[in-house]
Amino acid sequence: MPNPKAKKPAYFITVDFGPFGMKDSSAQLTERYQPDDLIGRQIVAVLNLPPKKVAGVRSEVLILGAMMSETDVVLLSVESPVPNGTAIG
Repeated sequence: MPNPKAKKPAYFITVDFGPFGMKDSSAQLTERYQPDDLIGRQIVAVLNLPPKKVAGVRSEVLILGAMMSETDVVLLSVESPVPNGTAIG
């Protein structure tokens, strides 16, 4: 859903990391993605950073993407479905 507290357009996102639980984040993905595009989508994210307050949200993960421009982010994803919470390396 859109994050109304963000200075730049962003979404409030909850991600299911399987055994690591549900984690929240605020992500500036609005140029390329609509909220419905993100539902059920597997993404790549970093979990081992300390939580940080971002645009009114306790951000617990860093969602990773390729920066096409300052406002255009292409999400990194896996080629085939994997269990939620699978480690990356």
